[in-house]
Formats: sequence, structure tokens, C-alpha cells
Amino acid sequence: MDKKTKILIEVLIILVLCGPIVYNFIKNQTKENEKKYVITNDSLNFEQEYEKLNKTVNSNNDKEYLTVELSSYVPVKYSSYEEIFEIIEKGSGVIYFGFPECPWCRNLVPVLAKSATDYGLDIIYYLNNREDRDTKSLNKKGKVVTDKKGTENYNKLLEMLDDYLPEYKGLNNSKIKRLYFPTVLFVKDGKILGLEQSLSTYSERVDGDPYIPMNSEEKTELANIFTEYYKQVQPKEK
Repeated sequence: MDKKTKILIEVLIILVLCGPIVYNFIKNQTKENEKKYVITNDSLNFEQEYEKLNKTVNSNNDKEYLTVELSSYVPVKYSSYEEIFEIIEKGSGVIYFGFPECPWCRNLVPVLAKSATDYGLDIIYYLNNREDRDTKSLNKKGKVVTDKKGTENYNKLLEMLDDYLPEYKGLNNSKIKRLYFPTVLFVKDGKILGLEQSLSTYSERVDGDPYIPMNSEEKTELANIFTEYYKQVQPKEK
């Protein structure tokens, strides 16, 4: 038996012996994290809000909504502008802006929910402020016009996140910002750590079509990004 073959056999033996141990450790760790969660009205509403669109069609483009499967104990809290403003100014938390009909959101939410419970995150603050946003466009002269005004709270949110939000697409003005969905904001002690909207590698692969689901590698990549933020927002006790 040559040296390479011997090493390969030894590696396989180690994998066979240690595989079940590693699997059980991860399984038990997940169960321990799940024990801390309880089913709440918010967690049930969130689950139902997203799952009720499964196997239905978006009437705007005749495309079927992506299937979303969530647990009943996702640590979601339906939040308010006042609570979110307080977090951004001096608090800590993970804030999710989105809505169930949003195809990009339907790709992101299952990853956000599972990564949060796997890590043991206490709360995901949720705000669906879709109807609060302003609508702008360019007129024939190339001037930016406001077709619909944003609410006072939405405009305040834009001001607070001005350094982090992308510019409003199609206006050719980098100073005009917009909150696109989904947006996940990470804050620690009043400091914005960052925000995530969609996985760039996924967007490139599907050529901007969010009705194509993320693959397992992309989900893992996004979950790892979220988890790194969780570690900063809510460090685990040593």
C-alpha cells in the first residue's frame, strides 16, 4: 500500500468515526437554540403573512411566488418607526425592512430566519413600510419630479440612513436615496455596522430575476454574512 492510499484510508476512517459526533453536536446545538424561542402572535403572523402566498401567482407579471417555509417561532417583532429610530440613535438590533409580495424578500427571509435561530438571536425587528415611500421620476426635461410624497417618518429614516442607502435608480442624482426591499440593517450601540439587501453573486447568476430561487451555496454564503453581523450586534457569552 503506497503512502497516499494509506493517508486517504486514514482520512476516511476519521470521517466515518467523527461524522456522527459532529452531526449530533450541530443537531443538539440547534435544539438548544430552539429551546429559547416561544411562539408569539408576531411569529405566527409573520409565518402566515409570507406562507399564504405560496403556490399563488403575482397578478402583475403572472409569475408564481417563491415558496417560503418558516418556523412558527422565528424571533420577529412587528416594529414601529419610533422603536427603529431609537435603535438607530442609541440602541442595538437587527432590523428587517420588507414585505411578503417582494420576490427578493421571499428569497432572503428564510435565510434570515434560520440563521437567526441557529445563532440564537433574540429579536428581528420587522417593518413593512412599502406604502410610506416616495415615488420620483424624470420629466421630459430631465428634471426630477415627485409623483408621490413619502411620509414624514419615511423621510426621517432616509435622513438617518443617508450614508448607507443606495441612490434612487433612474434619477441620475446620487444625492437622492431610496430604501429598497429587502434591507436588513445591523446596529450596535447606535452605530450602524452595515446593511444587506441581496447577495450580489445571486443577483448576477439570475440576471436580476428574483423568481429564481437561491441555491444552497448562495444561502450558506448569505447566512454566513448575517451570522458575522449577529456576532457584533449580540455577542455570545463566553
